[in-house]
Amino acid sequence: MAIKFSTRSWTEHECQPRWAEAVGSAYFPLSLEFAPSSRFSGSLQIWETNSTPLTLSRLRSSQLGYSRSKTQVSEDREACYLVTVPRRSEVHFEQGGRELHCQPGGFIFERGDAPYRFHYACDNDLWVFKLPERALHGQLRGAERYTRFCFDARRGIGRIFVDQLAMCAARFDECNSSARHMLLEQALSTLLLTLRDDERVLNCESSSLAALHLQRIEQYVEQQLGNPDLAPQMIADACGLSVRYVHKLFTSTAYSLGEWIRIRRLEAVDRVLRDPTCHLSIGELAMRWGFSDQAQFARSFRQHFGCTAKEVRPQTASHVSS
Repeated sequence: MAIKFSTRSWTEHECQPRWAEAVGSAYFPLSLEFAPSSRFSGSLQIWETNSTPLTLSRLRSSQLGYSRSKTQVSEDREACYLVTVPRRSEVHFEQGGRELHCQPGGFIFERGDAPYRFHYACDNDLWVFKLPERALHGQLRGAERYTRFCFDARRGIGRIFVDQLAMCAARFDECNSSARHMLLEQALSTLLLTLRDDERVLNCESSSLAALHLQRIEQYVEQQLGNPDLAPQMIADACGLSVRYVHKLFTSTAYSLGEWIRIRRLEAVDRVLRDPTCHLSIGELAMRWGFSDQAQFARSFRQHFGCTAKEVRPQTASHVSS
């Protein structure tokens, strides 16, 4: 069942603090700016599962402003992004000296780990898709670049993404835990297609020829991630680059090429381990994602996630059985 909050049953005195608490628990701590001349009303529905960190919500309310301070950001346990889809009226988003004004028929990609202000001047109805930064690792390089634009949700892949959100909410309670997990993961996959398909991001100031080469490398590695023979020479040949230049491209990133491939493989195993429909053994999963040395895989997994692969799976199993 969706988690639901509504001001309809709240007294006027408790309305504002309880709404602030509900929004903070759904997303992250925020400061709220209520209109002084009218009684606030709102409702919030949240769809989530224990097997994926993704969360979908529908927020309906009268005029309101939300803001994030440096202090609030510093208290977060992990960095998150919000994808906001206005359905009724325009929303305004300000971050890093830039302003976005998004009409119904579009959506914005908000960075939650930096101060911002978000507001709308009249009643609104929003889809909000919350995803932690770790869900984007290896899948969307330079995610902050995408916070500069409003994306089209009226046609093409963008429309499919928003339609998926609506269908997910409408049918979520009819599905078992495995299907719910897949619904949210598929929405993320479609979102990534939408963002990558936007030429403005590729042509913006921060997108250089090097960034385009990195994107090609990432796409190829993603296709070959389960190949234990994946090596720099193979990647360089497939992308028409020299091995030396491939390594040079990664000097501007947080990881070397080898480290990045290992992390992508670890995250792929972790993601499948948390999928309630997966019944493969840990060893089989490690082999499937390119780890030929089981001991090395176990050490790497513990080092990266701070726990063993076996400790990940029982949490999901206990959730399913319950």
